[in-house]
Amino acid sequence: MNRSRRLSAATVILTATALVLTGCGAASTSAQAPSSGHALKIGLIAPVTGPAVQEGLALQRGVELGVKKINEAGGVLGRPVEVVTVDDQANASKSTQLAQRLIAQDKVDYLFGTIPGDTTAAVGKVSQASKVPFSSVVLGDASFCGPYFYPFGEPDLTMLDVIVPQMMNKYGKRVAMVGNDYVFPRGYLAKARSMVEAAGGSVSVEEYSPLGTADWQPVINKLSAAKPDWILSAVVGGDATSLVSQADQAGLLKSTGFSGVSIMQDFYPGLTTRIDGMELPGRYSDQLTGQANAEFVQNYRKAYDFSAPIPGVAANAYEGVQMVARAVEKAGSTDADAITAALSGATIENGVFGSGHFTKDHRFVTEMYLLGIQPGGKYVPVQSYKTPEDTGSGSQCVS
Repeated sequence: MNRSRRLSAATVILTATALVLTGCGAASTSAQAPSSGHALKIGLIAPVTGPAVQEGLALQRGVELGVKKINEAGGVLGRPVEVVTVDDQANASKSTQLAQRLIAQDKVDYLFGTIPGDTTAAVGKVSQASKVPFSSVVLGDASFCGPYFYPFGEPDLTMLDVIVPQMMNKYGKRVAMVGNDYVFPRGYLAKARSMVEAAGGSVSVEEYSPLGTADWQPVINKLSAAKPDWILSAVVGGDATSLVSQADQAGLLKSTGFSGVSIMQDFYPGLTTRIDGMELPGRYSDQLTGQANAEFVQNYRKAYDFSAPIPGVAANAYEGVQMVARAVEKAGSTDADAITAALSGATIENGVFGSGHFTKDHRFVTEMYLLGIQPGGKYVPVQSYKTPEDTGSGSQCVS
């Protein structure tokens, strides 16, 4: 992955780019409304160094391209949008401090970003206290809920409803589970365990290690000793590459099925042929048809000299920031309550992953796909399926 755009931990970028959010006015951090000449200002919190750098860079790039598109269309209410980007290194304490600074010092109108669930919760608390709207874009159920929080990521059950029964039918009912030790993996695997057990299966072992774990051999030994039929992994970031590579070297992948978020597009450059032929659920693939996705893929590859599979978090960020823009346009103001009212029930039509909308309980839902990983990093849709809103299962965030 190209790292030329990586920020240092202390870097703060003020990008006075005209974010064409059709219809943005001044922001509300709860009190003062800005003057008529005030530009919409977004605070982007992205871990572009540290253990979640792959996802952090994808987040940053998706926002940059979304902002560029908005600006090229004329800006928000005729005014440019400023983006203040900070690096929280996937550290919740830093996330809290940076969110507070973005609001108090940089006077941002909207908070956007973060990757791990604990950093999302940290920023969510600051957002709630300051009454500044906030959107995350990473997959997983929200670890924080509130009236000013609108997550764009895929809810847990949209990533489990199809893959769990499919893997059980294909490989067997004994499942091993492994994840990083923080909010998202534990919640994701807890839901998976319930599904496995309800279907008559069993979890032979469940292991967690902190973000930044380099040596996964002790965990791999436990997984192997449990003799599962297949493994569901919620290991992310650089850890995903380490886990899958070391499991492959140990011969575990030759005899055992494997799926989960560890084989997402973000991590393909470090895994390549090790995961060819595997399947996983996802909302986005750069192989999806449609003009909007073709344009996004072309611009992403050109802007970042990027040939690997494009991560879903980049697409979420790209569409998400434009959706926020349309909400500000509809509100005619950057007043926090006006923006959140406009986001409730807001829709995307003909986006990079088709259409989608926010539910009343602040879940963003759209069509999901079972993606087959083909040689060269092609995540090809082999099956589409309904979201939990349509099936009646699951909830991401209830304020």
